[in-house]
Parts: sequence; C-alpha cells; structure tokens
Amino acid sequence: RSKSEVIIADHLARRGVEYGYELALTIEGETKYPDFTIEDAESGLAVYWEHCGMLHVPSYRRRWEEKLAWYRAHGIAPHGEAAGSRGRLVITRDNPDGSIDSAKITSVLDEVLNA
Repeated sequence: RSKSEVIIADHLARRGVEYGYELALTIEGETKYPDFTIEDAESGLAVYWEHCGMLHVPSYRRRWEEKLAWYRAHGIAPHGEAAGSRGRLVITRDNPDGSIDSAKITSVLDEVLNA
C-alpha cells in the first residue's frame, strides 16, 4: 500500500524470505494487520514487521502508539527488547522527508534473520 512497503517486500523477496502481507493477527478477540508476518518454523514464533510512514501526523502517531502498546500487552516485543512470548516486532520508519533508507532496511534484515 506504500512505496516503503514495496521496498521492504522487495528486500524480503531477494533474500528468499517467505512472508505474508497484512495477514490478520487475532489475539483475545481483537484483530490487527501487521504489514508483514514472517513465520519461524524452528521456534514456532513469528516476526511481525510494521513500517511507520507518517509519524509526523498526530492521528497516525496516536494510532501507532496504541497498536504498539497492544503488541507489547500480547507478548510481541519490539526487536531489541527481551523476546516476547508470541513473537518479535520489527519497526521501521520513513525519514522525515518521506524517504526510506534502503541500506537501513538491509541492516535490519541482517539483524533479524541472524538473531
């Protein structure tokens, strides 16, 4: 749905990473739609990836903060924090000018796939 999500999807595809796009994630009767879902067959946990494109818009930022709190409350911890019981959350952002740093996406993928 956004240029940044296409760039992330391209990075995942080039690495041969199987992913789902905006798959429903329902926990305790509430459904969210992470941008990308990557299942880890070995651990049984999932990696959820959210790309935030408009954090400069107050209503968008507020919805994002609520969604982030929901993830944490349901055992999905942001990458870099202690592992959550239901999975990990990768969070990337557009730059303030609306651009995306492709090299940073590559770096995040390196971290996540090698963790």
